[in-house]
Amino acid sequence: MDVKTLQGLIVSAGRPIAVDGQFGPKSRAALREVLSGPTDPVTPADIERQAEAYGLSSQLVGTVYDVESKGRGMSVATGLPVILYEPHIFSRLTQRRFDGSHPDISYPKWKTRPYPSTQTGRYDQMMSACALAPAEAMKSASWGLGQVMGFNHAACGFDTVWDFVLAMAKGEGAQLGAMLAFIKANGLIPALLRKDWRVFAKGYNGAGQVDLYARLLSEAYAKRSAR
Repeated sequence: MDVKTLQGLIVSAGRPIAVDGQFGPKSRAALREVLSGPTDPVTPADIERQAEAYGLSSQLVGTVYDVESKGRGMSVATGLPVILYEPHIFSRLTQRRFDGSHPDISYPKWKTRPYPSTQTGRYDQMMSACALAPAEAMKSASWGLGQVMGFNHAACGFDTVWDFVLAMAKGEGAQLGAMLAFIKANGLIPALLRKDWRVFAKGYNGAGQVDLYARLLSEAYAKRSAR
């Protein structure tokens, strides 16, 4: 995907802009408008619906939501999906092409620089990356309440990262569905059904903090089950 292709997708989404290959302020504002969505939090009905879709109990889905969502998936302040843009991922996906020319948004080592503290700052980073390599920019951010990386769009059931991003903008209910699709694609549904919190924690979060996340999941499930 080049900038003109992204601009064409923005136009197709109902925001008329010039398709000129220059991802300037008007294009960036239009993309923000396309990605603006409802900021309502996940509801019990959302949890029940997704639980039924994946053959899980509402307690299990609620447990994953409680522990893995890290709070809201839509920013009330901006009306946009919550993201975290990762410059080291962008660097990898673009074969380090922009490390020298754009060291603020492309560098090879994780945490070379502090993350921006606001969603506005994080979107500014991603928009700047979109001006260079749009698909790679969107793939280099984690999206929504499940913090699923854009490069995992296929695991969530989306053919393209653009389709995935548009879905994330539909609200936290859609984000919960994408998170569960990612969980299923990674073979973690059986671990949930067994309540094998260690296996699930390692599969979802990696090997770094298995004990912590397993404990949090166990405690969250006990709390949900006691309601």
